[in-house]
Amino acid sequence: MKVIRIIWYIIKLGVFSILGVFYFIIATFFRLFDLWKSISIFQSYLHIYHRLFGLNVFFEFEEEKTKRATNTVFVLLNQTSFLDSMITPTLPVKKCRGILNIEMGLYPVIGWFYAMTNFVIIRQWSSQAKNTLNRSYNFLRSGGNMIISIEGKRSKNGNLNEYKKGPIVMAINCQSNIVPFIIEGTYESLPYGSLYIKPGEIKVRVLSPISTKGMTYENRDELKVQLRAIANGNGLK
Repeated sequence: MKVIRIIWYIIKLGVFSILGVFYFIIATFFRLFDLWKSISIFQSYLHIYHRLFGLNVFFEFEEEKTKRATNTVFVLLNQTSFLDSMITPTLPVKKCRGILNIEMGLYPVIGWFYAMTNFVIIRQWSSQAKNTLNRSYNFLRSGGNMIISIEGKRSKNGNLNEYKKGPIVMAINCQSNIVPFIIEGTYESLPYGSLYIKPGEIKVRVLSPISTKGMTYENRDELKVQLRAIANGNGLK
């Protein structure tokens, strides 16, 4: 039975990859004139992934108005699994994009989708990185929303890594709201180092907004402490 499960799992991976090429070609065409249609196609592709691997994903908003957010930085408080990157783009909020390193964009199919629909930074190229950040700032100020992990990398044991200041500084610079959110269940389905996805329930808890109106760069540390306290208060360590 174990051999059959492995074969079936490999078949599902193959189906997902083949479908990915098809979806990517369609999304690339729409990207030429409609970014949001391209992102919608990417989301549809990720929903197929959820169904194929038995992931029951649902979102819980503390405030319904958050779904209509503009000029908001959605900050992921815990990054524990590769699955997080397959969940966050499906956040049911309009006009959401993210920032990713070029290394992520080089992953076959899924990385290409990310690179096509988000802001790509090449950290080794300082002028490009600065220009990309400026574009993301302009996007926020024009009413868009950003999704960023505050840890910047996956946890190996499910515990929190050190929090970075990047998302906070971005929010302050653009006088954006910060909306922290937590993903539960991805570590149990696909922990660090594992290749096998266990079916399960994934809950995304979107918490209440934090205003940065009137704040300056000097407030960055107190906001970082506040976000860490929110994470701890919600059971994250």
